[in-house]
Amino acid sequence: MISTMRSKDPLQDSQWTTLCVVTTTVAHAADADDLARALVAARVAACVQTESITSYYEWDGVLQATPEWRLVCKTLPEVLTRLTGLLRKQHGYEVPQITMRTELCLSDYGKWLKQQLQA
Repeated sequence: MISTMRSKDPLQDSQWTTLCVVTTTVAHAADADDLARALVAARVAACVQTESITSYYEWDGVLQATPEWRLVCKTLPEVLTRLTGLLRKQHGYEVPQITMRTELCLSDYGKWLKQQLQA
C-alpha cells in the first residue's frame, strides 16, 4: 500500500516577519565602523554588516573605480524613517546611496529584531 501522508514541512507553519534591509556605502573602514556603531546604539538598526567593495560609476563625466565599504542594516518597517534620517544626517557623501528592500525572516529572528529596536 502506498502512503498518501506527507512529512510535515517545519517551515510551513512558521510565522514570518517583514524586515527592511537598508544598504549604503561609505569611503573608509573607519567611517563604516563609526556609522554601524551609531546606528545600533541609536536602536535604528538591530544589526549592521560591513564589507569592502569596489564601486564603478561615472561622476562629473569621468568613470570611477572607487574602493568603498558597504553597510547592510537590518531594521523593521516602523523604524525605517528614523534609520534613514540618521543615515542622511551622519553620511559624508554629497549624494549618498541609500537603498531599501523588504525581506521575510522567521519569527524568532523577527522577535530578536523587535527586542533590539525598542527604545
